[in-house]
Amino acid sequence: MDTYIIVGLPAYNEEDAISKVLDRLLFLRDIYGDGFRILAVNDGSTDNTEAILKEYKKKYDFIDYINHKGNQGLGRAIYTLFYHVIHKYGKGDVLITLDADNTHNPEIIPYMVDKLKKEKLDVVIASRFAEGGKELGLSLKRKILSRGAAAFLKLFFSIENVRDYSCGFRAYDVDYLDAAIRAYGGNLITSRGFECMAEILARFSKLGVRAGEYPLVLEYNLKKGESKMKIIRTILGYFKLPLKVKKPKARRGEVYE
Repeated sequence: MDTYIIVGLPAYNEEDAISKVLDRLLFLRDIYGDGFRILAVNDGSTDNTEAILKEYKKKYDFIDYINHKGNQGLGRAIYTLFYHVIHKYGKGDVLITLDADNTHNPEIIPYMVDKLKKEKLDVVIASRFAEGGKELGLSLKRKILSRGAAAFLKLFFSIENVRDYSCGFRAYDVDYLDAAIRAYGGNLITSRGFECMAEILARFSKLGVRAGEYPLVLEYNLKKGESKMKIIRTILGYFKLPLKVKKPKARRGEVYE
């Protein structure tokens, strides 16, 4: 198989949703065949998330998971996915990240991958703010936060064709991720919480990134239980980004445009 499509799932206490998410992803095996993989990061869950992942791993040889010792936060879970994927996969491969709470519709994944490859992009973001995108079941407070964050981040870290800086549903070119980690190392993601998704794009903006969006209908009405987002901490995290995100210094033999 020349190209791999890897779906990465950061998961923390998602026993009510993760089996639904995994079932919704299975159709991708029919599209990508042996090149399709699912890799979850169980971020120290205290419920039955790991047991469910273990069951699916036994049933499907293309599903695997990594356990974190204790809850380390979304930022570390995403970095674990990045680090694992760049060391196992390479040029031409694609990493998809999406939430494990069943609010992201995986049916748009093939369209995101096609856009990434046909337009030779580094990242494609499933965007609520692209034409055709919308949010179902999201509180007014969360809608205001999302739009305010997008406007603030666009001001400091403008990326052409990007409006949604906080959505975690993305398609990444694995080769670009490798270059980003070589540039920033462990500092690519320093945020622990949900603001890490904005931090990733902020750092990409300093490297130069070819980005695009695909419309997302966020299905928050399907979410079970309370949100794990700590809103005040997330807002403060956004405000800190202009102070802590700088262009990396080029290492010997490397130049970042």
